[in-house]
Amino acid sequence: MLVYGIITLLVGAALIGGVTALSVRLHRRYGLPYALLTVGIITGIGALIVQSILIRSLDQGLFGVLAINALALGLSAGIVHEVARLLGYQYLARGAVTRPQAMMIGLGHGLVQPVYTGMLALGLGLSMLGAGSSRPDDPAALLSGAGADALNSFLPVFLHMAMSWVVLQVFLRGEIGWLFAAVFLHSVTAMMATLIGPDAGWALAAWWALAALTSTIILARLHPPAS
Repeated sequence: MLVYGIITLLVGAALIGGVTALSVRLHRRYGLPYALLTVGIITGIGALIVQSILIRSLDQGLFGVLAINALALGLSAGIVHEVARLLGYQYLARGAVTRPQAMMIGLGHGLVQPVYTGMLALGLGLSMLGAGSSRPDDPAALLSGAGADALNSFLPVFLHMAMSWVVLQVFLRGEIGWLFAAVFLHSVTAMMATLIGPDAGWALAAWWALAALTSTIILARLHPPAS
């Protein structure tokens, strides 16, 4: 159990350290206040609560069909999270007009799950350290699985950062179509992740890596409107 505990601690530390490093990087490079993270955290927690209530209100028997499950989870994620982002800009961050500001708010929105997972991993790892020192049958497989799980929790942060910038275009350009674009991109990404499955390990990590790469391209190529 000692090895399991150490690996679990490393996963938790990596998740929390990763989002912390991103926030510090944005703060130092662009001089952004950490208060923008709070806006994203509020919208992120609110969206997760609403999505959970929405999913629980649906007929649970339908979720036995993978395609329906993916459709429901994907659409609920896209609609709820992007509308929450829109409301966050409308009521909590009216002064946000730049790409770095959108990225910081998106980071706050997306860090809720990896930080929560990281804290659980730290707590579980500490409890496992005192449970004995038995050696795992396959340490390499254990390390590989832990690495994939960490990436699957961390990489979605880049999607949230990109979608935050896309949704901000609604206010910068005065075009509601950008909200629908964000809902579509988020929904398709979440649907595919559901279809691949949470137990797919590196296959799911590869999908989230592709989504993170696409999100980075969006952040780089989507320029603010000409004044």
